Formats: sequence, structure tokens, C-alpha cells
Amino acid sequence: MIRERRDNKGRLLRTNESQIKNGSYVFRYFDPETGKRKSVTCWRLMPEDPPVEDRNEPDSLRELEDRINRAISKKARKLAEPRYTLNDYWEKFITTKCNIAESTMVKYVYLYNKHIREELGRRLVTVIRYEHIRRFYAKKMKEGLSFSSISHMHNIIEPVLEIAFREHLIDENPATGVIKEFSGRREWEPRSMDALTVKQQKVLVEYVASSLTFREVRPILTVFLGTGLRGGELIGLTWQNVDFERGSIIINHTLHYDTTLEGRCHYYITYPKTRRGIREIPMFTDVRNALQELYEHREDHNSECQPVIDGHTNFVFRDIKGKLYTTSRLNLRWRNIVKAYNEEELHKAAKEGREPYLLPKFTCHTLRHTFCTRLFESNKVSIKSVQKLMGHAFAETAIRVYYACTTERNREEMLSLDGEIKLR
Repeated sequence: MIRERRDNKGRLLRTNESQIKNGSYVFRYFDPETGKRKSVTCWRLMPEDPPVEDRNEPDSLRELEDRINRAISKKARKLAEPRYTLNDYWEKFITTKCNIAESTMVKYVYLYNKHIREELGRRLVTVIRYEHIRRFYAKKMKEGLSFSSISHMHNIIEPVLEIAFREHLIDENPATGVIKEFSGRREWEPRSMDALTVKQQKVLVEYVASSLTFREVRPILTVFLGTGLRGGELIGLTWQNVDFERGSIIINHTLHYDTTLEGRCHYYITYPKTRRGIREIPMFTDVRNALQELYEHREDHNSECQPVIDGHTNFVFRDIKGKLYTTSRLNLRWRNIVKAYNEEELHKAAKEGREPYLLPKFTCHTLRHTFCTRLFESNKVSIKSVQKLMGHAFAETAIRVYYACTTERNREEMLSLDGEIKLR
């Protein structure tokens, strides 16, 4: 039975602690690097003990002891640990990451291999410090990477190092908080993706409707502007998702055309992460008419060659050759429309001696922004309804990201209040 040892004040002493005859305390330990026995002496055992006269000791024995034990533990761990690099823990991270979409996984792998693997990835996780990661991000900033790309890299590096922390290989995660230093930089302020104004939308719709060259994408433009679908949701729409009786569209999957983990491009289907991603969108009359017209002519082009993607077929939107669209192909189509319209408008304006009204560049996602902005501008749709129609988990997302208040709209709203507010 181990005998308890106490000091002259009756306090229980820890293992390797002792009190010598002159009243001072000693802590003895082994240095794991040298293998030699060492000791420290102090006149105070506990931090709350009063200072001893003529003895300038800022720390008590227990404080010194805790500090020594942490250092011993760290040294012992470094001597015994395998020499794991960030690349080693990246392999652990990526092989256990099974709850994300394949498209996101592909982006993670691409970003890591291109920017992290040969630089920060070769470092041992035990020597990576906060300053190393901060300098790495600063270097990438000078190379021209956007804040979004840096943020995506941080979303990889931090959880990878978190695994090393949870396995007690490192005392803390050095990536924690680094990204906050960069999020406030003026040169990295996120660029807003403005929605089309009411006039721009009207001009665009009228131009596409009157153009023989771009008539093919008229129903696609109508559905985009009338539903706010994401690009992948629209190109993946099947006739099973269109309920003409209820007058609504059911969104329950997304079609992608992207590079997969095998390194080749092909179409594949993904499904919403949460129930809120599955939604029903009522059809405006123009949307219904556009889809009804497509449905009546669905057998006109390559009806016998229906593509089947992961069990889904009878896709609503196919070109005259029967092929499916991709969002990049549609974005190229929008660029061609803007280029053709602006060239014609410049010619007309010069001929008529007036200022041209030009359309800005836009994408499929701009059309989604435009739909959401029109809903807010109408003042007839609640924020909760907008959230559900857009398929967002939180209503704040729709307000923060999609509601683009244009200069014209701000002017109209201010002038509408003229005379209604008491000012003098």
C-alpha cells in the first residue's frame, strides 16, 4: 500500500513531489530527450500560497510542474510520433468524406492537388503553425486567387488539421481563425451578381422572342425567369416533374455535366441534401404555356433516342438533335444573345442619333437572381414563400444573396415617399 505523503501544512503531495527540511518543495522528473533525471525547487506549493520573504518566485511549484509535464508530453509525442504530413492527413480526410456530393468532392480534389499538395501539403502537421497558413493564403492572394477560392481551400485545410488535433498529434488546430484575417480585405469584397432590371428583362425577352437565331432557347428563358430554378435543376427537368393538372413543377433532383472522380466528363444526377431542396413551384401562365407547347412537340426531334441518366428519362429540354443541354452551353448561348443584341442596338442607335441601350452579360444564375428580385419587388410574396420557392434552408439567404436593389428601384421607392414623411 502506497503511503500518503503530506507537507508540513497537511496538504497531500503528488507523485514526484516532496518537501525538504528547510520547507521548500521539489519536483523531480525525467527529460525524455536526454534520459537524465532533473528537478526544480520552489518555496510555494500552490499559486495561492503567500510569497516567501526575499524570494522572487513568480510561479508556484504546481504551475512549474504543469508546464514541465506539458513540455514532457509534447517532447515524448514528437519522439514517438510517425512523421505525418498534411498530405497524409488529406488522404485520411478524403477517404472518410462520404456525406458530400460527387461534384463537390471533385472540386476539393482539384483544388488540393493544384494549390496545396506541393506547397503546404509537404509540411509535417506537427510543425505547421498559424503563421505558415496565413502566409500561404497571402501568397495565393498575390497570385490572383479570389477570396472564394481561398475560402474553399480553408474549408479543406481546417478539417484536415482537425483530424490531427482529434488524434492528439497536435495541441491545437493552427488553421482556426486564419480566414477571418482575410475576409475583411477591401480587395476581396465579394462581387455582387446583380439581377437584370425590369427594363433589361423586358428588352431581353422581346429580343429573343423576335429572333429566328435564338428562338430555340425562348422556352428555356421563360422557365428560368418564371421559376428561379438553378441551372442543373432546369436542364434535369423531366416531364414526370411537370404537373399540368395542379399547375406546378416538382423539383427533386439536379442534372450535372462535369468531371467525375474517374477524370472524365459525363452526365449524372444528384439529389437535395435536405427536404427543403425538394419543392413545388406553381407555374405562371407564360411558363405553363411554354411547357405545354414543348409537350405537344416533344416527339418532333429524335423521340426514339431518349437519353437515360441514372434512371431518369423524358427530359423536357433537348436541342433539335435530341441532346441534353449543359449550364455552360446555355451560358455561352446567353453571351451570344447579348453580343448579337448589343451589336444591333449600337448600329440602330448610331443611325437614329441616340444613346444605345445595351444589355449586360448574364448567366443562368443571374436569371435565378432576377426571378427572386422580381418576387421581392412585387411586395406580394412573403419572405418565407420566397425561401421555399428558391429552395433555401434559411430565409436570410434569399435576402442577403439574391435581392439586388438596383439604382432605378431605389429612386422609385424614394420618390414614392415624397411628401408622405413629415420633414419640417
